[in-house]
Amino acid sequence: MKLPINTRCLLLSPIELQKELGEKAKTLRLFHGFKRVSLSEKSGVSAETIRNFEQTGKVTLENFIRIAFALNEEHKLSDLFELPEISSLKDIEKLGKSMPKRGNR
Repeated sequence: MKLPINTRCLLLSPIELQKELGEKAKTLRLFHGFKRVSLSEKSGVSAETIRNFEQTGKVTLENFIRIAFALNEEHKLSDLFELPEISSLKDIEKLGKSMPKRGNR
């Protein structure tokens, strides 16, 4: 049984998620018909770095974003780190309590 992606992510360690993202990037690259060299030219990331990312999941954040843009997946990145929707006064109060207070300088 295949779990929904957001449920599956909860079951993965950070290392496993890294590796899975590299594998997905490879699958998407092949789906688009790109060789590593052509993705390298389109993204500005070396073919060796792309190979390493696909095999290990390890890549810098900057190169990850460059690859995502080259694969037309950048729209998914903007959904990361979104604040929860506020639908009531209680949500606003909860948000205010969780925000750290700055100290006096």
